[in-house]
Amino acid sequence: MSAIPNPMKDTLRSLRIKFGYSQEEAATLLRISKRTLQIWEKDSGNISYSKIEMIEKVYRTPRDHIFFGKESAFSEIMKRRAI
Repeated sequence: MSAIPNPMKDTLRSLRIKFGYSQEEAATLLRISKRTLQIWEKDSGNISYSKIEMIEKVYRTPRDHIFFGKESAFSEIMKRRAI
């Protein structure tokens, strides 16, 4: 059974935009490549625990408030809730 994301959660992309970071800036802060960040923003379901801790620090957001999974799946769920 898959968990449905809480509507108060943010995706990695929305957090980056909320904080005003470019992909390059965020990648530097997270100590990863820009390409890795691009991949994570599309599907963040396979990130190591140490990187999740780094994400929490950079975006000052607890992991419970971050949606880790496919951004497209999150968007579809949110669209259905808006109808």
